[in-house]
Amino acid sequence: MKKLFLFFATILIFSDVAFAHGNYEGHMGPWGHMGYFGFGGIIMWILFLIVIGVAVYLIVQATKPKGPESPFRETPMEILKKRYAKGEITKEQFEKMKRDLES
Repeated sequence: MKKLFLFFATILIFSDVAFAHGNYEGHMGPWGHMGYFGFGGIIMWILFLIVIGVAVYLIVQATKPKGPESPFRETPMEILKKRYAKGEITKEQFEKMKRDLES
């Protein structure tokens, strides 16, 4: 989380420094007649979308469960056999559940 904060703080600081030159030539500023919606505006939108995309990616990666993931799921029969092997169910219960699963 600290790395994410530092990343966004760096982006904000560099963007402020880049546009804080204070040299406004006339009433339209340094961007001329294109203003914020011209070529410079498009680049800023692209950069903004990239930053948002990276943030979403980092959040998704941070919320993923960590640890080994099973490449397959256990079948109900395998679960039943494990329960019987652990002694959680009796032989009669195992046989009845096995018949139920096979039908």
